[in-house]
Amino acid sequence: MTTLLIDAGNTRVKFGLRRDRDYSALPAPRETMQMAFGYDEAEAIAVWLDGMMVAEAAPGIPGVLGTNVAGAAVQRMLDDLLAARGAVIQWQTATASRLGLVNGYREPTRLGPDRWLGMVGIWACAQRAAFLTTSPLPTEHLLAHFGTATTLDTIDATGHFVGGMILPGREMMRRSLATGTANLPAAEGHIQPFPGDTHDAIASGVAAAQAGAVARQWLAVRDRYGRPPLLHVSGGAWLSIATEVQHLLGAIGSTQIIRVVDNPVLDGLACVAEADAHSLSSHRS
Repeated sequence: MTTLLIDAGNTRVKFGLRRDRDYSALPAPRETMQMAFGYDEAEAIAVWLDGMMVAEAAPGIPGVLGTNVAGAAVQRMLDDLLAARGAVIQWQTATASRLGLVNGYREPTRLGPDRWLGMVGIWACAQRAAFLTTSPLPTEHLLAHFGTATTLDTIDATGHFVGGMILPGREMMRRSLATGTANLPAAEGHIQPFPGDTHDAIASGVAAAQAGAVARQWLAVRDRYGRPPLLHVSGGAWLSIATEVQHLLGAIGSTQIIRVVDNPVLDGLACVAEADAHSLSSHRS
C-alpha cells in the first residue's frame, strides 16, 4: 500500500511517499524523493496529486499521514484536496510516547507535531540496521532544524526527549532587523570574522546567533551525559550557516561528522506508517 506523507510547515508543504516494499537498506522507510509547494499553489498540488496517482497506478490514495503547523486554513485546503481524491488525512499530534521515544515535555500534547514527528524519525531511524552499521554505540541525539524557526531538540541514549529550544530562524532574524529599525537594510551580505559593512555585519551576526545556539546545546548535552551528542541537521537555511556551525563546533572540541537529514518529519511519518503496516499484518496473521 502506498502511503502519502505530508509535512505542512510554516511556509511550505512537503510531500513524500512510502510504498509497500523493503526499505531495510535505506536510512528511512520512504522514497528519497519529496515535493514542496507554497500555500498559494493549490492548483499545482492538485495536478501533482493526480499525476502521482497515475504513476502509482492507483484509483485513489489508500493512506495519508500528515503534520500541520501552518494553521486551520491550510489544513482545510489539504483536507479538501485529498477528500476530492477519496482520501482522509490522519493528522498526527504529539503524544506521550511513540515508537520507543518518550516525550519529556511537561504537557506532551503541547509539543509541536513537526518537532515531535521529526524526533520520532531521528529516534526510529537510529534503530535501523542501515544506521547501526555506522553508529553502533548508544548516543544522545541533537536535532537542529533551520527553517522559519530554528529548533534544537535533544534525545538521550535511552529514547527520552529531554527538552529543546526555539529561536527565530535565519530569515526571520534578518527581516526583523530590516522592519524593526529605521536604517538597517534587508541584508544580503557575507559571513565574515570582522565584517566591514552593514550587510556583512547583519549576515555575520545572524549566522553567529544560529551557530551559537547549536554550540550551546551541544555543550549542554556533553556536560550532562559526559559525551558529545550526534548532531542531525535539516531545513532550508542549513547550507547558508553550515560553515559557521562547523567552525564553532570544531572550536569547542567536536570531531564528529554532522549528519544532514533531508526531512526528519517525513521520516517520522514513514516510520509510523511502517509500524502501522506491521501491526495490521500481525493482526491479519
